[in-house]
Amino acid sequence: GRSVSTLGGAITPLALTFAALELGASAGELGLVLGAAAVPKLIFILVGGVVGDRFERRRILIVTDLVMAVCQALTAALLLTGIAVIWHLVALQLVAGAAAAFFAPASTGIVKDVVSESRLQPANALLGMSRNITGLVGPAIAGVLVALASPAWAFGIDAVTFTLSAIAMARIPASFGRLPGNLSMLKDLVEGWREFTSRTWVWSMVLSFAAYQATV
Repeated sequence: GRSVSTLGGAITPLALTFAALELGASAGELGLVLGAAAVPKLIFILVGGVVGDRFERRRILIVTDLVMAVCQALTAALLLTGIAVIWHLVALQLVAGAAAAFFAPASTGIVKDVVSESRLQPANALLGMSRNITGLVGPAIAGVLVALASPAWAFGIDAVTFTLSAIAMARIPASFGRLPGNLSMLKDLVEGWREFTSRTWVWSMVLSFAAYQATV
């Protein structure tokens, strides 16, 4: 499920760029389209982590996968019918980005729910290898789709990958080990932030990657 949805996610950035350009986007509008998915991730990622600890992760993954599938399917339909405008792309990417902010922490946390302690490192290595491979293959597929067909087809494929991911996630056993529901979400956020800042290798890696992204 993670592999197929990550592949679809690697296809869409290039397709999104060309879709916006075909709609006559200016440089500023293109920036809005490409940044639309990142903003809700930035806003909701911490909340998504707390929610992933308080509710069944499998259900979160299924719901967010389906939300992202609908967003990409609507994008494909709007582009194919020729009625898409820039604000359609921005709005749908905002919703998809918000869903991704809840998907990411739950997808990380559920690994420990379904994999034994002794197999946790190989499992994470397998997921990492899958992510790296799809990150290389996805843009190449997007390039072929844009050149030979239309950016809309890339979004259609992405919608299918999210649907397949939801089906795969539905076969995962119900997650366990969640936090008691009577704890304050604000306290959970504070505790999570304390855990994050207490690990130098984690926050230093995040800062260095943030500097890299800002520079590029």
